[in-house]
Amino acid sequence: MECSQAELVQGIRNTDSAAYEYMIGKYTKIVYCLAYNILSKSHSKEDIEECVADVFLDAWIKIADFNEEKANFRTWLLILTKYRALTYKRKKRLSNVVNIEDFEPEDDVNLEKQVLLRQDQEEVIKIINSFPETDREIFIRRFFLGEKINDLAEVFNLSRTAIDNRLLRGRKAIKEVLHHE
Repeated sequence: MECSQAELVQGIRNTDSAAYEYMIGKYTKIVYCLAYNILSKSHSKEDIEECVADVFLDAWIKIADFNEEKANFRTWLLILTKYRALTYKRKKRLSNVVNIEDFEPEDDVNLEKQVLLRQDQEEVIKIINSFPETDREIFIRRFFLGEKINDLAEVFNLSRTAIDNRLLRGRKAIKEVLHHE
């Protein structure tokens, strides 16, 4: 079935299912593309498809609002798509909000442990930053970046034993500071 814009709009206004199917067939690709551009970063493919289905349902229900003198049908349909997709985006953003008054810490002891752990981490970083430059670099590359000792020995032109000794001294320095507190 091929029809003009006026015939399509009239068919939808007359609740003609053939006109509805024609609208879906003709405009699905462009409606999907617009919805995808708006929602792809925050929504799944299924959510985007649901949005597109809602757009066509909106067009079916709101066809009485369409004014041929103000816009063509395609533009009106894309405007419906834009607003429906933005509504989806807004709902998703609002559903991720947690009211701080509803939040109850499950375990005060656990919260205290997390605070102390954070303080320990900050202290460890201070200690590491106080190491000589080469030792600091070796320590960071070994324990934070996971590089192998043999690779470090090659990069720093040191023996494996020298790397092991520097790492051992660094660990001892950290243990001493943390156990004195």
